[in-house]
Amino acid sequence: MLVERIARFLCDPQGDSFDELALAAFAFQYERVAPYRTLCDGRGVSPATVRDWREVPAVPALAMKRMALHADEPLQVFRSSGTTRGATTGAVSGESAEAGGERSTHYQPYPDLYHHAIDCSFPRFCLPSLRTPAPMLSLVPTAEQAPDSSLAFMAAHVFDEWGAADSTNAFGERGVDVPRARSWLGARQREGRPALIFATSFALAQLLEALARRFLHFRLAPGSVVFDTGGYKGRHQELSREDLLARIHTWLGVPPEQVVREYGMTELSSQCYTTNLLGGDPEVFVAPHWVRVRALHPETLAEQPPGEPGLLAVFDLANVGSVPHLLTEDLGATEDEGFRLLGRAGGAELRGCSLTVEELSRG
Repeated sequence: MLVERIARFLCDPQGDSFDELALAAFAFQYERVAPYRTLCDGRGVSPATVRDWREVPAVPALAMKRMALHADEPLQVFRSSGTTRGATTGAVSGESAEAGGERSTHYQPYPDLYHHAIDCSFPRFCLPSLRTPAPMLSLVPTAEQAPDSSLAFMAAHVFDEWGAADSTNAFGERGVDVPRARSWLGARQREGRPALIFATSFALAQLLEALARRFLHFRLAPGSVVFDTGGYKGRHQELSREDLLARIHTWLGVPPEQVVREYGMTELSSQCYTTNLLGGDPEVFVAPHWVRVRALHPETLAEQPPGEPGLLAVFDLANVGSVPHLLTEDLGATEDEGFRLLGRAGGAELRGCSLTVEELSRG
């Protein structure tokens, strides 16, 4: 079965090739997702004509705000926060926040593939300097607090697989539970054990601001890691990257080179990471071997050469149950080793995406 082949490929790329599995995923989608088949037929594209994964029509992330796209009965449903108000669960969850209230919905038939994607990437990029099980602090909602949050789903799995018994969640109804977080930080500082903090940028800023108000300096043990999932999308205020890193160093004692960034989306099942724990550029995101990322011209959707900005298109084999080839609303530029994020696309840059959504809607 295709899903089982992909699951094996995620942790052992020695059997199948990415190209073979990508074309198989396209045929799988074409057969099972009627709106997508309508889109492909309208463009004269089918599994019989496509010879390269780059030719597989990409589905705009916009479409997942307006229609259900899944190749099998969903076992898990993930939704973006759809809010820009306050420090509520949605506001610091790290899911895509949409100013207009539209929420992307990812109908996931194969949540075990999501687990496999985490298992086969997170330890490599985020845990090389930690001895596991490691003490962990989560500043994102629990799966019970936010059952439709893909980030909460990920955090729960990370804690189950690599978290020590003294790991804890410090997220409450109003956002970060600062007293609980302070207590955990103090205990880890006294023990001198390297630890991991799992948080969105917004939650980190909230915690660091609270520590600064009380002038509380913590010094986590050398080797400790801060895993920053992003999450400023839709926020009216945000710290610059440099300011956030400086505050993490000042108030938590974790140097910038130990802060790993993630590029992930509600609409995807895999994550990309910076490789600074492995000696790489802290501003460049690297995809795991079952993911391909390209920058496409916003109007023509032609692939941009390295260094030229465009809309990021992601082919994620772990997304075989929904949308393997996704055209995001993020601007970026590719490099030899990965890609750099350049911000969010504006309305004019998403015209081609809107037209594609109209084609899907006809199905």
